[in-house]
Amino acid sequence: MSSVLRADDFAGTHPIKTRTYNSEEFQEIVSGLTPVLKDYVALTYIAAGNGAGEIETVTYKYGGASGTTTAVLTLTYDGSNRLSTVTSAITEDS
Repeated sequence: MSSVLRADDFAGTHPIKTRTYNSEEFQEIVSGLTPVLKDYVALTYIAAGNGAGEIETVTYKYGGASGTTTAVLTLTYDGSNRLSTVTSAITEDS
């Protein structure tokens, strides 16, 4: 199963408030976005280009760091380094 949420989908419908989160807060928030079995969460960061220094992927695993991947969130950013899309991919067994 895969889904994409775009910021433009909500343009003009509701005012959006922004806030900066630290890594632990972000992990806690995105953990609620994937209703899957997990006991390990890994983050990767964008090295260069749009969103440099921001989180690029959130990988959920069951069975520790070398366990089975149960879901992946992929984040993209626009030219102003603002979050543009979040794509969720959940394995069928989760």
